[in-house]
Amino acid sequence: MKAFKKDGLAGFGLIELMVAMVLGLLVLGAAIAVFQSNLRTFNANDGQNRVQENARVAYELLSKDVRSTGSSACSVEAMVLGTDTASNAFRAPLSGGATELTTVSADDLSYRVNAASKSAVTLVESAPSAGDIFEVGDEVMVCNAAMAGFAEIASIAGQTVTFSADLEFDPALTEYGDAASISIARFRSNRWHVKANGRATANSLYVNRNGAGDQEVAEGAQSLGLSYHQFANGTPTSYTATPSDFQSIDAVRMVIPMRAVMPSKTPGESDVVNRNVASTVSIRNRSL
Repeated sequence: MKAFKKDGLAGFGLIELMVAMVLGLLVLGAAIAVFQSNLRTFNANDGQNRVQENARVAYELLSKDVRSTGSSACSVEAMVLGTDTASNAFRAPLSGGATELTTVSADDLSYRVNAASKSAVTLVESAPSAGDIFEVGDEVMVCNAAMAGFAEIASIAGQTVTFSADLEFDPALTEYGDAASISIARFRSNRWHVKANGRATANSLYVNRNGAGDQEVAEGAQSLGLSYHQFANGTPTSYTATPSDFQSIDAVRMVIPMRAVMPSKTPGESDVVNRNVASTVSIRNRSL
């Protein structure tokens, strides 16, 4: 049927209209297919990015703690004095099992001291101020080249930090080291574990810093698998989840299955992305 003309107006017949509709449907179908393909690609990339970002955060922060286990700004030969909780923990700075671990160390940032006694120390640098670095109630490590001890901060005045109770030693007695070896840093005890987060990803990696409560570090960590290399008093040729002597551990192997949930999905497809992350970290001051 041809287009017809009536009263000076041109029109289309039924066949032409049906052909146009079919062509329009084909174009619309192609557009929908392209959209779904792009959505599928976006969701896959978004899921991968979420997994990789959370895995990177989990690996870097956990590895940093493991690497620093038992470390301080002073000599590793410095004798830890005292029978308080922090001193005992520092003498055995790594503990845990197959699914969680606790690392103990001095904070990575330490500050030099130019005046010291059993009851107080004064920082060398005039900035930053001691009040910006420490808070009343902080547990700190004070050490020189030969000795180390722990105390709780009672007050801060200018650059002088005063303790609630005297140290077990006088840091100014530097018979076996230079006076410039005296330093102060926060005590750090971090417990790493995985638990439910109440969201679609099910679980997350958490850290408990100095017993202050769990903080979420990496969403989607489904579990924390740990094994340890024991260089002495065990089998030094393999890793085990149940070491007999944590004082002889010099490396930790970590396996973390990660999960991300995509914000949207195409019909019939899963919105979950699962990947495994594995790494091995050496303890810095126990590496041969």
